[in-house]
Amino acid sequence: MAFDMVWEPGGVYKRFWGVVTFEEYARSQERVLGDARTDELDYVINDFLAVDGYAFTPEQAEYAAAFNRGTSLSNPRIQVAYVTRDPKIIAMLQSLAALSSLGLLHFPTLEEARAWAQTVRR
Repeated sequence: MAFDMVWEPGGVYKRFWGVVTFEEYARSQERVLGDARTDELDYVINDFLAVDGYAFTPEQAEYAAAFNRGTSLSNPRIQVAYVTRDPKIIAMLQSLAALSSLGLLHFPTLEEARAWAQTVRR
């Protein structure tokens, strides 16, 4: 497994490392969005700082963005942050933001993402 996750008050922190495959990222989404606590979430932080690369196609990335559609209907407050400095991941996130029904944001440091998370908590 190339990720771990921690449920926090108001959110979920997911940390990825190594080469992240589509299957691993999708599994992390399913674990969060399939949990009953999702209805109470305000944020998800995806920490990609230790990621060496990713292995998924543009079509798979689009699917991951669209996968959120049902969740946004039951909990439209959820916003999703990605922490990365990788220009390729940032470019992919920018293109996917238009497809996602949840707010997608990018932060270069975990500290900035954590500060943002405090502003979106109810």
